[in-house]
Amino acid sequence: MNPRLRNVLIRTIISVIVFAYVAYLAYQALSRFDFLVITAFFAVFFAWSVIEIVIYKDPQSPVIVDNDQNTYLFLQLSSLLVLLYAIFDFTTYQWSRLTSLEPLVIYAGFVVFLINVLVRYAALTRLGSYFNLRVALYQEHQLVQTGIYQYIRHPMYLSALLNSVAVALIFSSWGALLVILFLEVPAVLKRIRVEEALMLEHFPDQYSAYMQHSKRIIPGIW
Repeated sequence: MNPRLRNVLIRTIISVIVFAYVAYLAYQALSRFDFLVITAFFAVFFAWSVIEIVIYKDPQSPVIVDNDQNTYLFLQLSSLLVLLYAIFDFTTYQWSRLTSLEPLVIYAGFVVFLINVLVRYAALTRLGSYFNLRVALYQEHQLVQTGIYQYIRHPMYLSALLNSVAVALIFSSWGALLVILFLEVPAVLKRIRVEEALMLEHFPDQYSAYMQHSKRIIPGIW
């Protein structure tokens, strides 16, 4: 099995186990509303994981450059901390739960999650076999500048941030938003710097021109 597909499957299986366990605890200890929120989140997350597996495409050539510099690890750890904090905040400790804004803040979270799915789908389908979890280049790598990539150079990182914001809102946790601000945002910014340096090194003229008519992750702004 291809390593990238194996990673997606492993991540999905672990997520299913974690959310199933949390749902079990919630069913025993939480109110009906809280249990329904967790169940709904688990359902949409699992549905998207299945879709991502279906649209996945194997690489057509081997990786020849890998300059990740642990950015994938930092990004994954920060997003995991957001998830864990939000879940514990919502289900057990309520350190920073936005009870006064429920259920509107939770509904808003699901809307943000849907936007995240649309952005990630647009990016994944446009990248196709060039998608890689690490900052890397394939032997026959070409720059993708069409579709959503016409407007922003890093839609996958926008998707990562939207996903975490959705988690924080769905679990009604302003503390999780602080975790995003102080941990995940710096991780994303570092990954962007590392990736753009690699692109400029290997595609100096083409990527420089691309940077002139596109933004990093916010269309028309930054």
